[in-house]
Amino acid sequence: MIVVCPSCSARFQYDEARFQGTRSKRFRCPKCASIFEAENPAYVPAPTTVYNTAAHAARQERAPEPEVPSPVPPPVVQPAQESCPAGQETAARKDREAMLAAAGIKGHLPPGLRISLAYLSGPEASKVKVLDSYRTFIGREEGDVVTRDPETSRRHATVDIHTDGTVWLTDLGSTNGTFVDGIQIFGTIQLQDRQEFTCGKSTFMLLIRQEDSMNMD
Repeated sequence: MIVVCPSCSARFQYDEARFQGTRSKRFRCPKCASIFEAENPAYVPAPTTVYNTAAHAARQERAPEPEVPSPVPPPVVQPAQESCPAGQETAARKDREAMLAAAGIKGHLPPGLRISLAYLSGPEASKVKVLDSYRTFIGREEGDVVTRDPETSRRHATVDIHTDGTVWLTDLGSTNGTFVDGIQIFGTIQLQDRQEFTCGKSTFMLLIRQEDSMNMD
């Protein structure tokens, strides 16, 4: 099911089975940190039974901690096969380009924008990496952004730039997790200008600049 934050309208994906038969669940929005409640669409009221009202009231007072749902990811783009006959390779490349276009991702970056990652902490702290591709891989010793951080996975996360200028961060099932503003993400979340995220012990800040405003400085 899709859970929508009533404060910031952010949309998140949540497995209905995790309701475990309860009427509703409390959530904490990973984007704006608001706490809200969502109803279980599959909830079926249990038959009326006699129960101890004092014990029921005590259970109601001990409300569970709100859960943090997973953001709804943008369409997943699967890479084309690396080795195939020439004719199949051409068809696969066209199919891949069509999928990228449908997902809002293309081989070129949106014009007029300069998007960078500033290393705030970790072994490579104080560096700035200008993102020159629609997809940037972050990894410990390989990728477009190399952290040389033992707490970062070999292929830790990706940063995708869509043709509309939006930037999306995806955790690739890393061992120590990816955190945005101190909250661990599972899947994909949109990043804003000057927003910070952490891979292992390496923290980055996303910087989005208009080329025109840079030329005027």
